[in-house]
Amino acid sequence: MATAEKKEQVLDLKNKLETRSNFILASYSGLTVEDMEGLRRQFRKASSEMKVVKNNLFLRALKESGKHSGKNIDFGDEYKGPIAAIFADANLPEIAKICKDFAKTNENLKVKAGYMDGEVLNSKGVQAIAGLPSREELLSQIARGINAPATTIASGINQIIAGLARGIQAVAEKNGK
Repeated sequence: MATAEKKEQVLDLKNKLETRSNFILASYSGLTVEDMEGLRRQFRKASSEMKVVKNNLFLRALKESGKHSGKNIDFGDEYKGPIAAIFADANLPEIAKICKDFAKTNENLKVKAGYMDGEVLNSKGVQAIAGLPSREELLSQIARGINAPATTIASGINQIIAGLARGIQAVAEKNGK
């Protein structure tokens, strides 16, 4: 491969890493073209992207990336063999869950490593974050938690006012008005 072509690929990977700094590395050996396309469709629905990468070019792009420079990113044996990089934003738990669910039905997809918010994850770490709720689920849980006390207070105030109104009505009926 020509040097200019390699530089272009490194630049492309570097740009992907700049826009989506979290990623998962997976081995895809043995997957059919249909399986790969189906998996890519799932990732696109989740606003993510899977790209087959050359290991040394991906490592070079990591070292040149502003968001990853200065971090000790060394995956060791995970860089051996064919690798697909799955780029994600804050939705890495959702992407990890897609990988985990897909691997249940097709053992040819093997998650090797990942990177999330400055931390290198081994395959067990990626599996662990697959169990986390998605960002939207977390936000809805927080909203329910914030809303619950306000609802309770509003209900309590409403009961006090309703009780006062019933008391006034009972006095009025007793006095014949």
